[in-house]
Order: sequence, then C-alpha cells, then structure tokens
Amino acid sequence: MISRILEEVDKLTKKYKTRDPFEIAKGLNIDIVYHDLGNLKGYYYYQSRMKYIVINKNISEDLKPVICAHELGHDRLHLHFAKNFAIREFGLFDMSSKPEREANIFAAELLIDEPKFLELALDEYSYMYLSNKLNIPLELIKCKLEILKIK
Repeated sequence: MISRILEEVDKLTKKYKTRDPFEIAKGLNIDIVYHDLGNLKGYYYYQSRMKYIVINKNISEDLKPVICAHELGHDRLHLHFAKNFAIREFGLFDMSSKPEREANIFAAELLIDEPKFLELALDEYSYMYLSNKLNIPLELIKCKLEILKIK
C-alpha cells in the first residue's frame, strides 16, 4: 500500500506542480470549508458527487495544511469509506487504524519535500529538530522516516 500512496502523491505533485494540499484539493474540485468543530480537527466526506474537506476553524494556522493533506489522503485512498459516512479526525495521528495510518503517510509524503528533509537530517538528526525546522508535526516526521526506509 505504501508504494500506491507514494505513486499517488507523485502523480498529484507532478500534475498540479505543488505540494500545497489546498491547491491540489482545489484542482480536484474538493470544497474546503471551515467550521467550529469543538475538539474535532477535521473530516472528509463525499455526498451527491460532491467532495468536502471540513477543517476546524479554531485550530492553529500551522496545523490547517496538515489536516487538509491528511483529509486529501482519505479522498485519494478511502473514497469508498466516505461514501457511507464522514471520516472524522479526533486523533489525527492515530496509527492504530489502517486508514488513519495511510492518510498520515500520504500527508507526510505530500508535505515534506524529500531533498530538503534529507539536507536537514544530515545537519542534525533529531526528530524534534526536523519537526521544528520544517514546521511539521513530529508524528509526520516519523512517517517520513518510515517512507525513506522503504524507498
């Protein structure tokens, strides 16, 4: 499955010439909306041939692209789930669920530019350093390292 995820991200970044999940979602005709969702970070749903990524308007600006990328992963990998019910994110970095793990891997591959990641990793190899420098949550840094091991 990881190879399918990597191929999908590669296809999208080449087609849209960006790693920006908002731009890619726009290109895929996915509406992004913001609502007060309480402790829910975001969710993805598909209804009447319309696709939506809903992001909690109260989360930090830094986390919004991460949520968008994660939900974009659900669109590309788990559309069949979303046809029956919304895929909701309370614990974004839950790695115990296969769909959540796959969406996290998708987000890590999309958001983290590999050459820049490797350059920084050679400077100082600590998860926290990479997370801070790239402004990416620690959990996605760990996903990226898992991806690099497979590559």
